[in-house]
Amino acid sequence: MSQLNDLKSAIRHLYVSVKKLNSAFPDKPFTPDGRMVGDIGEAIAAIKFGVTLDKTLRRHWDGYRIDSSGKKYDVQIKATQKDKTYLKRPPHEGELLVFKIFENGDYKCYYNGKIMRVWKSLSRQKPNSSGEKFINLSRFK
Repeated sequence: MSQLNDLKSAIRHLYVSVKKLNSAFPDKPFTPDGRMVGDIGEAIAAIKFGVTLDKTLRRHWDGYRIDSSGKKYDVQIKATQKDKTYLKRPPHEGELLVFKIFENGDYKCYYNGKIMRVWKSLSRQKPNSSGEKFINLSRFK
């Protein structure tokens, strides 16, 4: 079984567990989010998009890609289960990958391109207190 199929299977099992938790305790959502969904996005980026993931946390960036000419590009990866995500001002140009993760283990890549292009498209939006600007995934179409 391929690495991507293993990941999809694990995601499906995760959501089966979420449904069991919801059934056992209906007043809590038990929604996979935050770090776990981000890690799933990073795994997809490594498997399908050739991103070399950083072994230690690095502010603003999750990894890098090297193009055919040998140039290295920093990459930020965003993954969500919702219809929106957020972005903080990047310190320099790099790449951005945005994924939506589905319960059946599938994913959809909404964006694979320059991060500053997205940041500049949000210029009219005021950042929240954490410096984040939100973007609906539909804007990537």
